[in-house]
Amino acid sequence: MHPACDHCGLAFTREPGFYLGSIYVNYGITVLLTGALYASILALGGSHEAALAACLAVAVLFPVAFFRHARSLLLALDSSVNAHQGAGAADPRTLASDDASAGCLMGAALVAILLFGLGMAAVTVAFSRHGMHEGDPAAADDVDLR
Repeated sequence: MHPACDHCGLAFTREPGFYLGSIYVNYGITVLLTGALYASILALGGSHEAALAACLAVAVLFPVAFFRHARSLLLALDSSVNAHQGAGAADPRTLASDDASAGCLMGAALVAILLFGLGMAAVTVAFSRHGMHEGDPAAADDVDLR
């Protein structure tokens, strides 16, 4: 990674552990993408198995391809929250409040993403049970009525 932006001079070097937050950005976008993909496949008449297989492939491959972009998005979030810092002349006490507001924003986003993921899991379970009760011949073969 370059130490600074060639165009504006923004320093990319941050404290140790700063870029660990990009994991959360990457995870959140992956969850949103796989949720949208799952809903799209079902809306187009695809089966649940095809939707889950496609989502599994995306959930494994997308985070690897999106890794650098997630770091860039985290850096953009940090730059927008701490825009008034300028050339490092900011008071450390104001930086702490900026970090707290950025942390609250990231925490709220993570809660929303986790709730969305749990909702997708609940919908998947509901649809799979719904198929069992609607006379699905494939599901009926698996049921032992003895």
